[in-house]
Amino acid sequence: MQRSAVCLAVTLLSSAAAAMELEDGTFLFDAATPVPPAVMALQDCGANDRTFASRRPFADGFLFAIQCPGNNENSVQTLIFAEAEDGTGARLLFFAGPGDRREGFEELVSNVHFYPEKNEIGAIAVDSDPESRPTPSICRTESRWRLEGQPPEPKLVFWRETADCAGATGWKVLVGR
Repeated sequence: MQRSAVCLAVTLLSSAAAAMELEDGTFLFDAATPVPPAVMALQDCGANDRTFASRRPFADGFLFAIQCPGNNENSVQTLIFAEAEDGTGARLLFFAGPGDRREGFEELVSNVHFYPEKNEIGAIAVDSDPESRPTPSICRTESRWRLEGQPPEPKLVFWRETADCAGATGWKVLVGR
């Protein structure tokens, strides 16, 4: 019963939050106020008109976050930067990994956190299936990128990883402190 009440509350809250602007300037889209077509055209993760999306002021422009299919460990998003709220100058952001993984640019990030005061985007990715991991000994990564330049591009400023899927032990820092 308690679980049903929580699910109902989340559903009502999600419905009430649709197509509204939050105190921090984040705008939540809905079917009546869709993501601008120029922005939506850049995503390639299976999103559609009913997909959860938001827009927030970020790095002297606007950052659009579009929800993509994920799994029970990761909430996956594609991030698109635009010069204006209407999607003018929209371009897909790519996030590079550290060292020899720099060429593995990703257009999807997991469990995203936004740090607008530093123009940084953080992500936490968990992959508990050793068979599906690009690097079998790594289960969990935590990373941060700072948007720099004109137009802003993500620059990796922090990366750590561990084989411990819970993230309690065994961290190895590859970038930053």
